[in-house]
Amino acid sequence: MNVELVTPVKLSTDGVVNVYNPACTDEVVGTIPRMSVADVDAVVRAAHDAQRAWAALTPARRFEMIEGVVTTLDIADTDRLLTREHGKVLVDSTRELKYLDYPVKFLGEHLTWLAEGEDLGDSGMHRTRIYRDPFGVVGILAPWNVPIGMSVITIAPALLAGNSVVAHVPVTAPLTVMKLFGQLAAALPDGVLSLISSPDTKVAQALVEHPLVRHVHFTGSPAIGALVAQEAAATNTTITLELGGNDPAIVLDDALDDASIYQRLVTAAFPFGGQACIALKRLYVPAARVGEVVEGLGAVLGSTVVGDGMRPEVTMGPLHTAAIRARVARLVEESRAAGFRVDEYGTLVDDPERGHFLLPTLVSGVTNAAAVVREEQFGPTLPVIGYDSLDEAVAMANDSEFGLGSSVWSSDVDRAVALARRIEAGMTWINMHGGPGIDGRAPWGGVKRSSVGRGGANRAGLEGFTEGHAITLPGSAR
Repeated sequence: MNVELVTPVKLSTDGVVNVYNPACTDEVVGTIPRMSVADVDAVVRAAHDAQRAWAALTPARRFEMIEGVVTTLDIADTDRLLTREHGKVLVDSTRELKYLDYPVKFLGEHLTWLAEGEDLGDSGMHRTRIYRDPFGVVGILAPWNVPIGMSVITIAPALLAGNSVVAHVPVTAPLTVMKLFGQLAAALPDGVLSLISSPDTKVAQALVEHPLVRHVHFTGSPAIGALVAQEAAATNTTITLELGGNDPAIVLDDALDDASIYQRLVTAAFPFGGQACIALKRLYVPAARVGEVVEGLGAVLGSTVVGDGMRPEVTMGPLHTAAIRARVARLVEESRAAGFRVDEYGTLVDDPERGHFLLPTLVSGVTNAAAVVREEQFGPTLPVIGYDSLDEAVAMANDSEFGLGSSVWSSDVDRAVALARRIEAGMTWINMHGGPGIDGRAPWGGVKRSSVGRGGANRAGLEGFTEGHAITLPGSAR
């Protein structure tokens, strides 16, 4: 499939960029044009020219146009395309596409607030109302791991807020995003939404550094996020950064009385082969029950079938790139060399020489200082760490540079909530973790190195894509 970049200007492309199947690395799934740095200026200027007229529409009208397209997108066969370019199993691709219109409904709840602002009342001296104004042109750098889901919860609120958007989509998985969000771009006025992509990092850098881009939203690694922040600082461009996490889960003794917990923990830890920022990545359990927990998790993981996500019997696809596979494999081998217990599970049904495959792995007998615990694995590997007291469990959970998601598992909800309040994280779930716990109304983001700012297809997202504008009149006492 050859997919065009979506811009209102003609690009000076030179050749194409191949998109490969991570389950069969010699298969070219499709191509996109090879974009140059010089093209960025023209795309951003077209977005700038279109923005004021777009912002002049009422929020209700903008919402009507966005919702009208998103809820009627032609998604035929796009789940198959997403699986082939990304690697995730077909059922996960289908589920991600069904998520498209879910966040948009929450945006519709804030149209009056967006149009009329927030009245602070009459203090006697002043009467003030806070309006939310768009930045202008917004640059969005989207991730590869959930390309559709993460695109909709950034692009939709940015557009509804009255910005024009230039979105740089992941070059390793651009085809589905281009196909779907290209339909949205075509339905909006020219220049309001542009979609670009390039393996040349200078293209994304040119977008971040462009003087007409007034806000940048980046989702990705802390290392690249730090570069984005540095580049944006040169023009005083504001930023929102979603930089991943190393999510802990603390399981209390009483939670292990329910045998179903093992399936739920596996679901939390291994979505898309563990390639999710809010996947469970550190599991803390009572020290005396580590062996029991490993056995319970292993019984679930034993039925895992690893291979090409297009095959109906496969339950876990490949890692997205060779580099990701190599990093996860290194963490596993370092754990084995250090004398920790390493258990692999499941069956590989495809050629490991042709795809980026790894079997799901549990690492136990491990300390909190080990690399497999301290680093964000972002793959099918889960360390299980024992604790002797809840104070120790909380201390180990908080002993991380990250603080995105977390969870507490207990049959006593009050006890679990009290413990959750002690965890340093932007989001904590009780008796669930990650995807099943996402409430579209809640702010998305973390603390420490996990985030700068908050987002989501909700009021927090709209606040993140706007600037406050206070308008004050004399109060009644003057």
